[in-house]
Amino acid sequence: MNRLTISIFSFLFVITFFIHCGQSNSTSRRPVTAIQLEPQKKSYKLGEDIRMNLLTKIKDGSIDKIEIFVDGKKMQNSNILTNSILLKTADLGLGKHSIKISATKKDGVSGDNFDEIFVSSDIQPTRYTYQVIAEYPHNRSHFIQGLEFHNNQLYEGTGLEGSSSIYRLNLQNGKSIEEYKLDNQYFGEGITILNNKVYELTYKNKIGFVYDLNTFKLLNTWTYKSAEGWGLTNDGHSLIMSDGTENIYYISPDSFQEERKIQVCDEHSVILNLNELEYIKGEIWANIWTTDNIVIIDPKSGKITGEINLSGLSGTILQNQQEQIDVLNGIAWNPVTDKIYVTGKLWPKIFEIKLVKEQ
Repeated sequence: MNRLTISIFSFLFVITFFIHCGQSNSTSRRPVTAIQLEPQKKSYKLGEDIRMNLLTKIKDGSIDKIEIFVDGKKMQNSNILTNSILLKTADLGLGKHSIKISATKKDGVSGDNFDEIFVSSDIQPTRYTYQVIAEYPHNRSHFIQGLEFHNNQLYEGTGLEGSSSIYRLNLQNGKSIEEYKLDNQYFGEGITILNNKVYELTYKNKIGFVYDLNTFKLLNTWTYKSAEGWGLTNDGHSLIMSDGTENIYYISPDSFQEERKIQVCDEHSVILNLNELEYIKGEIWANIWTTDNIVIIDPKSGKITGEINLSGLSGTILQNQQEQIDVLNGIAWNPVTDKIYVTGKLWPKIFEIKLVKEQ
């Protein structure tokens, strides 16, 4: 290797070294954030206070701002490296809640940290069994998704592609008075009646339908954010929707915008698979899919206030039927008579029941 080659090699090495050093010095390190919750646990009862201690460390530079978010909403903004915030679970509400701390230095480099807490109900539900008061015939080919009384008249929505319809029914003989059949591409789900209109969900199409109550003429369609539509009821003002998760959504019947959301919880966990819904005397009743249980929900907080065990009801059908039936689904309250009715998918009967409090 001659002197010229060595000189060129040395020059390139020195240039590369200084470029590398310059790049290293210009790249600052991310702030490191830490979240400590007191008391240190993942589940808290509604009403319990949580102390959230935050610590930010930096190796170089200086902090411009530290932002604290709970459920995506900014709670606080400061530039103090050590901070403490009191979280009130009564303000957070039931269910899962996300925490994010984002620290940004003056050169724009930022670092984030995340945590999650769960707030459970602070009450134990009242537990009920049932008494069968009366039985009525039901079309066993109906894969029922929604059941509702309006002005002393029974309405039903059914599912499955090619078999989805809405009906006006005669409770006494189970026969259809009027029917509107959906296009074969739709799997009908929950129905409810509000302002002389029938509202209906579909399973996976993310489309809802609005019909004239008297003629079943299609008036409008609407879309919703949930991946699936399950149950539907109303409180006289808003549509109330389930989507198979622990969430209950309040939706404007005019704009179809989401007004608010609650997470449904008991004293231990969230309650999944909320299905067919009914609004009864200021409370939401919900079938739990694949079970024989109905839960009673406080619409303000999402607390489970009651649990109804209907096990054995389907057995009264199977004793006399050879054909297969599906799960319990369908709750209807007649405000004119103050009577409650339940049935299930492909069930040949509708049952009038009375709640019996467990001792």
